[in-house]
Amino acid sequence: MGLALALVGLLLLVAGAAPAAANTISPESPHSPNAEDMNTLYWIALVAIILIIVAVNGALLFAVRRYRSRRGAEPRQIRSGRGIQIRAGAALTLFALVLFVLGIVFTEKARDVPPSGPDGLQASAGAQNASSTSSPLKITATGQQWLWRYDYPNNSFSYYRLVVPVDTTVELDLVSTDVTHTWWVPELGGKFDAVPGKTNQVFFRADEQGTYTGNSATFSGSSYAAMRIEVDAVSPQAYETFIDQQKRGIQTAQQRVIAVLKNGGPSQ
Repeated sequence: MGLALALVGLLLLVAGAAPAAANTISPESPHSPNAEDMNTLYWIALVAIILIIVAVNGALLFAVRRYRSRRGAEPRQIRSGRGIQIRAGAALTLFALVLFVLGIVFTEKARDVPPSGPDGLQASAGAQNASSTSSPLKITATGQQWLWRYDYPNNSFSYYRLVVPVDTTVELDLVSTDVTHTWWVPELGGKFDAVPGKTNQVFFRADEQGTYTGNSATFSGSSYAAMRIEVDAVSPQAYETFIDQQKRGIQTAQQRVIAVLKNGGPSQ
C-alpha cells in the first residue's frame, strides 16, 4: 500500500508541474487559456485512471495475501462485513460524480472566450484593426485541398502561415471550399472542423511569441499529410507591419496583372 501511495504522489507531482515538452504521457505545453483548461482536464482524467488501477490491484493483492491458503490447511471462508457493498458503491458513485462535475466545469471554462491581455493588439498604440478592447481579432481560415488560406481584416491574405499578435484573442472563422478539414494546433487548443457550407469558430490567445505548429486532423485526400499549419505569434507592431506588407504586395501584383492584360497579354 505504501508503494501505491508513493506512485500516486509521484503522479500528482508530475501533473502539477508544467511539462517543458510533450512526451509519452503528457500533451503539448499549453500556450492559450483554453488549451490550459483542456490540459488540466487531461491530467485529472489520467490521475483518476491511475487511482482506479492502484485501488483495484491493491485490493486484489491485499485479498490474495490475507486469505491465501496454506499447505495442509483448509482455506478460510471469506465473509464481507455488514454494508460493505453499500459503502463501496457509495464511494465509487461519489468518485464518478466528482469526475463528472470537474469535466463539466473545465469543459465549459474552455469554451469561454478569454479577453485580450495588456500586451495585445487592442492595447498597443496605433492599432487600427481593432474596433474595441473587448472584441477579438477576426480572421477567416479557409481549408482547401491541401492548404489553408487566412484572410485578415485589412483584406490581405496569406497561405499556410498564420500571423497573429501575441496576447490578443483571435477568433478564426473556419470554412471549407471542398471537403471537411480539421484545424488543430495542440498548444493553442483543440480540434475544430472546417465543413463545406458551414462556418465554425475557433478562438485562442497566444501567451508567448513564437511559432506553433499543427496539422489537419481529418483525412481529406491523397495529400492530406502535407496539409500543415503554422501560427506565428508576433508583437502587435510586427503583426501590423506584416499585414500592411501583404496588402501592398497583393495590390502591386494585381496592378501588374492589369497592366499586362491592357497591353495585350504576356509577351511570347
